[in-house]
Amino acid sequence: MDWRFDGILTAQIRRMDRAQRHQAVFFALRRLQAPLTDITMPEEWGVDPTALAVLLRQGAAQLNGEPDDAFQQALDRFSEAPLFESEFDPQLAENFQLEAISGWMLASEALGEMSEAQTDAIVVRTRELADYLDMYLHDTLTVVPGEEERERYLGNVAEPLRAYNVGYFATRNLEVEGRCHEAILTAVDGTDLLASVTGRDLLALCDNYSRELVAVLSAFPRD
Repeated sequence: MDWRFDGILTAQIRRMDRAQRHQAVFFALRRLQAPLTDITMPEEWGVDPTALAVLLRQGAAQLNGEPDDAFQQALDRFSEAPLFESEFDPQLAENFQLEAISGWMLASEALGEMSEAQTDAIVVRTRELADYLDMYLHDTLTVVPGEEERERYLGNVAEPLRAYNVGYFATRNLEVEGRCHEAILTAVDGTDLLASVTGRDLLALCDNYSRELVAVLSAFPRD
């Protein structure tokens, strides 16, 4: 099964309305959030932590797929950093930070439309980063804590996740993604999903996954 273009995964997004697709995008980006907040960015990027915090807060404030002036203003302020005016040679953790930032920019461009294709592009980006990290772990000589736990998880994972035949992070991301999308599609109309018990559970799942990313990314030395 191809996790990039699997019909079952694509069908979930196709069934969503604009607001639901915005929620799916938010949860995908939430799974990439800890590398932004918990790993120090290079000083030469000139990123203002306050501007980042405001961006992340506004990005969660209005998940209806419609244009959002407050979010756009937060993104514009964040985009004033020197990061956006120079070229850098990113290391592993920095790649994740840049991809997360790019994801928020794509989300901004999608507001007002939030099409299936735009949603899928951001969700697939999170899947691809998970698979990339799995391949990096497979090829590295660096000792990374938690290897036994990751192997145990893969040994116990059930179908249909097992059928994708991917590594720990790709599998775990698909698991969390599936739970998020299922909750989005089954939520009662008009419900503020993030404020509900289910929503808080989903945020915790995404944050736990994101912190696992940080734990592994932090195991690799940075120049």
